[in-house]
Formats: sequence, structure tokens, C-alpha cells
Amino acid sequence: MKHQTLKLKVKKQMIWYSFLIVSILTLLILTYIPMLTTIKYSFHDVEVLGYGDSRFVGMQNYKTIMSNASFLKSTANTLLLAAMSLISIPIGFILATLINNVHWRKLQSFFRVGFYFPNIITGVSVVLIFQVVLKANGGLLNNALSFLTGQKVSIGWLTDSHYSRFGATILNVWSTLGYNMLINLASLQSIPGEIYEAAEVDGANAFKRWIYITIPQMTSCFVFLFITSIINGLARFTDLFIIGGNTPIGRPGGTLQTILMYIYQFSFETPRYGIASAGAMILFLLTFGVTMVNLKITGFFKEK
Repeated sequence: MKHQTLKLKVKKQMIWYSFLIVSILTLLILTYIPMLTTIKYSFHDVEVLGYGDSRFVGMQNYKTIMSNASFLKSTANTLLLAAMSLISIPIGFILATLINNVHWRKLQSFFRVGFYFPNIITGVSVVLIFQVVLKANGGLLNNALSFLTGQKVSIGWLTDSHYSRFGATILNVWSTLGYNMLINLASLQSIPGEIYEAAEVDGANAFKRWIYITIPQMTSCFVFLFITSIINGLARFTDLFIIGGNTPIGRPGGTLQTILMYIYQFSFETPRYGIASAGAMILFLLTFGVTMVNLKITGFFKEK
């Protein structure tokens, strides 16, 4: 009787696991096996993939790239661009606050869709649009600045090494602002209205309610957006690759080369797969470290 009961339980569990098998196999084949292979290759000198002619070199690949000026510059570029992209979080929060105060629901929906619309445009299309918006002569941004300042402005936002990071940040903020606004808006609308009513009865004006109620209640939302924005910032590739003329050297002047572009360079242009794998592992450790530090600072690991 017990044997039959156990057999029935196992059969029932197998039904549930059968629904997961496709996802598990997909993760195993497309994620975990390549990840383990990357770890292995990072300790080998690999010139041709799949032919088994690799040579174990220990930590040599890591020493090589950590002493390479181009890799160190790409790491600094990656961190700087990721940090600059965080400006979309407070801007998205301010927009979400303004939209949340629009009481006509149809108009609120119009703003939600309007600001989120850039997120459905492909990365290539966004870059092509902003190559027109940010070009030095006749660009829409320079024309607007010329009108406001009363003198001709010809800044090469994507072609001048002094301004390229700002141009790339403008592009990134425009394409991610709608997502940040929508997440902030959802979090804002989940705050109980009774808290605001009680504060209003106690004499708190709108600004004080925003400072002492809204912002503290949004902490978990800000943490989520910070982590996702940092991860996305560390993984930037497509837009910067196209801006640089479909090359991984990070034009202009290497100011837009990220770690992913460095990895691409040693994977496809000048294949040294051991170097590329070591770079990928450093990027993983960097992303993991930044995430853990942020979770520690925000008290995510504290017992509740």
C-alpha cells in the first residue's frame, strides 16, 4: 500500500516536472554549458574553437588583459557609462509623479503609452534616429541650443571624443526613460492612499508628503531600478557598436569601447578566445560585485 502511494506521488510529481523539462534543457544547453566552457577557456590559450588544440596557461589570460591599457580603458568606460545612465531613474520618477497627479484616466494612459513608446523601437533604429538628432551640423539638439543661446552651436555629440559619452547617455536615457517611468508609476500607485490622507489631516503640504511619504515608500522600487540599470549599463553593446561605425574599438577615440566590445574584438576580429573568455569572466565578477554591494548597502540581506 505504501509502495503504491509512493509510486502515485512520484508519478504526480513527474507530470509537473514534464512541463519544466524544456526550460531546464534550454537553460542547460544555451546558458550553463556555455558558461562552464567560458570558465574553462579563460584558463587556456584557445585559437580555434572546437578542435581541442587549447593549451592550459593558468592565470596568464587574466594577467594579460589586466595589464592591457585598452582593456582598462574599456572597463573605465563601462563603469562611467553605466553610472551616467542612472540619471534616467530620478527623471523617470519625476515624470511618474507628474503623470500620477493627472486625474483624467484617459490622459494618464496617453502619457504612459507616449513615454513608453521608445522602448518598443529596436536599438538600431534608435541609433539611426539619434545620429540625426545629435549630429554636429544641423542636428536637432544643436539647433535647439543655437536657438536658446542665440549663437551657433556645433557640438559633435557622437563624433567628438570630449562629448561622445554625453551623447551616448542622452541616447540611452531616451530609450530607457519610459520603462523607468512605468515601473515608478506602478510603485507610486501601490502606496496606500490612507497614508497621504492622514498626513494631510496632520497639516503636511504636498511637498512634505512627497518628501516624507512618497520617496521612502519608493525605496524598493529604486533599488530594483538601480540594479537593473547597472546591469544593463555594464552590458551595453549594440548602440555603441553602431555609433562607432560597426567596429568594437569604441570610436571616437576609444571613448565608447566597453568590456563587451573588447570581448567582441578578441572573439571575432582578432580571435583569441582565451582572452575573450577571461574578459567575460571579469565582466561577470564586476556585475556580481556591484549587485552584491548595492544589496548590502540597501539592507536586502537583513533579517526582517
